[in-house]
Amino acid sequence: MSFKPFVRHVAWIVLATCASAVTLSIAAPAHAQQELTQQQIEQFKRLPRAQQEALARQYGIDLSMLERQGASTRATEDPETTRPRDGRESMDERERELHREDEKRRAEKDKELKPFGYSIFAGQPTTFAPVTNAPVPGNYRIGAGDTVMVQMFGQESISHTLIVDREGRITIPRLGPLTVAGLSYDELKALIRNEVSTRMIGMQAAVSMGELRSMQIFVLGEAHQPGAYTVGSLTTISQALLASGGVSDIASLRNVQLKRAGETIVEFDLYDLLIKGDASKDRILQPGDAVFIPSRGPLVAIDGEVVRPALYELKAGETLADAVRFAGGNTASAHMASLRIQGVRDGVRRVTTVDAQRQGSYALRDGDQVYVPRIAEVFDNAILVSGAVSRQGAIEWRNGIRVNDILRSPTQDLLPDADLNYGLIVREHPETFELKLYQFDLASAMRGDAAHNLVLQPRDELIVFARFQSSADRIQAGFASEEYKTEYEKARELLELENSLLPEREQVGKDELVIYHKNSRQMILERVLARVRTQGQVDGTGRTVRVNGEVRFPGEYPMVENASVAGYVAAAGGLRDSAHLARAEITRTVMEDGMANTDYVSFSLYDALLGNVNIQVGARDQINVFRIPEWQNTVDVVLEGEVRFPGTYAVRRGETLRDLIERAGGLTDYAFVEGAVFTREEIREQERQRLQALTRELRQEMASISLTEGGVTNYSEMNQLLTDLVSTEAIGRLVVNLGDIIGGLGERDIELRDGDRLVIPGQRRTISIIGEVQMPSTYRYDEGLSVRDYIERSGGAKRRADDKRIFVVRADGSVEPYSNRRGWFSSNNRVTLQPGDTIVVPLNTSYKDNIQLWATSTQILYQMAVAVAAINSI
Repeated sequence: MSFKPFVRHVAWIVLATCASAVTLSIAAPAHAQQELTQQQIEQFKRLPRAQQEALARQYGIDLSMLERQGASTRATEDPETTRPRDGRESMDERERELHREDEKRRAEKDKELKPFGYSIFAGQPTTFAPVTNAPVPGNYRIGAGDTVMVQMFGQESISHTLIVDREGRITIPRLGPLTVAGLSYDELKALIRNEVSTRMIGMQAAVSMGELRSMQIFVLGEAHQPGAYTVGSLTTISQALLASGGVSDIASLRNVQLKRAGETIVEFDLYDLLIKGDASKDRILQPGDAVFIPSRGPLVAIDGEVVRPALYELKAGETLADAVRFAGGNTASAHMASLRIQGVRDGVRRVTTVDAQRQGSYALRDGDQVYVPRIAEVFDNAILVSGAVSRQGAIEWRNGIRVNDILRSPTQDLLPDADLNYGLIVREHPETFELKLYQFDLASAMRGDAAHNLVLQPRDELIVFARFQSSADRIQAGFASEEYKTEYEKARELLELENSLLPEREQVGKDELVIYHKNSRQMILERVLARVRTQGQVDGTGRTVRVNGEVRFPGEYPMVENASVAGYVAAAGGLRDSAHLARAEITRTVMEDGMANTDYVSFSLYDALLGNVNIQVGARDQINVFRIPEWQNTVDVVLEGEVRFPGTYAVRRGETLRDLIERAGGLTDYAFVEGAVFTREEIREQERQRLQALTRELRQEMASISLTEGGVTNYSEMNQLLTDLVSTEAIGRLVVNLGDIIGGLGERDIELRDGDRLVIPGQRRTISIIGEVQMPSTYRYDEGLSVRDYIERSGGAKRRADDKRIFVVRADGSVEPYSNRRGWFSSNNRVTLQPGDTIVVPLNTSYKDNIQLWATSTQILYQMAVAVAAINSI
């Protein structure tokens, strides 16, 4: 097939499509008319005019209707002329999505600076059709191919669509030809209006531009897609760059050239457009013009405290000041006195520090990297206020400013839980960073006492502490909001969970889990002491003092310049009621001949607090505040049950159980002395630890049997025993013979301790039997019945019972084994039962995979059960 017939074949297909669309548009109802797409109209208009008219006649198409439809389509649709570059010309939607995700990940990962301005023109053309609905300026020059629309009105209404022919003329019916090529749009309107008004009586004309002529231009050099483009007659240099998809990665934006007939008409610096908004050199193109983009010149990087960090191209003669200006200038936090410039000089990489304020004319070179640093975050003319104050943060420093100039009112400037007896000023030397700390009494400072209302210096930190250490104390004192209480409970639960996940030997009691308040001494002094210790490691001073003994918050405190014993006692929260004022002591380490010796300095704490004596306190000293001798020499002991006056008694040191019973009026007539239960806190703790140890050992033995002897056959029962051991609360019972104690046997008496408890039940004439019997129960005591008789009354022992290890738990908690042997020597092993006794028939351990710990564990549980039953019977 030859070239011309092929073109005609394509034209017939296009026209057939257009004709079909036009026919449907005419035949369809008004509400369902189908209009031609802009692409179809563009394809049709690319054909020669003669061929368009011939095909229109053959298919019965009105060309004016087609043109109006095209104009209507163009009026409502502005065709997209560019789309973002996707790196490939064609790909399906899934591939495009994957590619976009990959590009996104690369963009997030790549934090390098990008050349300035490249992204603005970075598009990819989707169509080469010119945008034809742009407004026409008054200085637009009319040329061949332009469409002029003339609307005449007056005596009659006539519309004409006129195309400027190749001779530069338009022919207006009843007026004849007019030469319009080369006229401006304003001149064209004036010409036609004048001709119509003078030559057609009673008529006037409105003139507008229709479709503008297309033209071909060239975008060459470092364009993204260099080549020839068909554009509108109003296209400028920047629009041509956009139509070509922008520039390549090595293009210059500083010297875009417009060439016409072999001459350079204008050199357009795109930085003028992008930075200044100056489009004076963005000339309108003419047919055959070439937009040439040369490769870029010297490139420098500017990063840091500038408005637009990027890579910038420099022209000859441009300096550091120009580069900073291109980057939008420096930010308010920029330190312009020490710009860091990295570059290659004489074949070696060098770093140069430049004061931009004085050396703005510094000449940059290709590849230089300019970094604008940030000024320091500290305030040189401020005082930092922190801790238990209403308004934390920086306060302006003024000459002569004092503590009460900042903290005036306890109710307005302090939090309700602020400690008015202790404040701290942390002062850092601006040149050596040496720390000096000053202590003051906040209440005295607010009253204006010169000894405490200290003069502040720039960069001082003024710290106010809370009266409470833990958040729990703060809540208990009523200084916490409901929101704070909720947050505390959440933090407490989290802390307890973390503690439970630790190995048992590392866990601490719930009472030892402390959440410190943020304004407490513990939290604030932690960071202050860290700075003090760091300084001490440098100069070897170790500027801390430890306060121990009868103070509210014992611990380590920073050494202050205005140091005194009274000040350190106030820092430690003040004295407790038990503090001994007559005598205190300082333990001091003294270096002599390279040896460390310890000295002890005793003094009257009372005189030191009043200031009657001056006690020097040095670094690493330890102040010991003693307790008053025999302070709180009483302990609390609980008596319950069958005593005449039960209750909680304060017992002095050395008092015995017999003494306490006498104070309580003795026992009632119904007291069951043999069944008394005496418990002690330290024994309770020992039992708790023993239960934990048994639990661990039982788990280990189960695991060992599982691995070596084919597994545990009674896993559910073993697991139940473990559960019982874990859930069992320790009793702390101490076996006592209360009858002998009351009877006056001093060697049987017990010296009481804090937390002791004595429970004396009422009379019980019963015998209980538990363990591996058919029916565990309690029976009335019968002195004629033996252990075996009571077992038979309970239905006898089970098959799994160990009848050789039966034992009896006496009412007082003691344990006696029972022997079931018969023979010449068995009489010595008989157990005589007494009221309140409990017979225990244990399980034969052979039924529990020969786990030896089973017997020990069950025996402990049985004993505890007996004690609990006795206590609960009160």
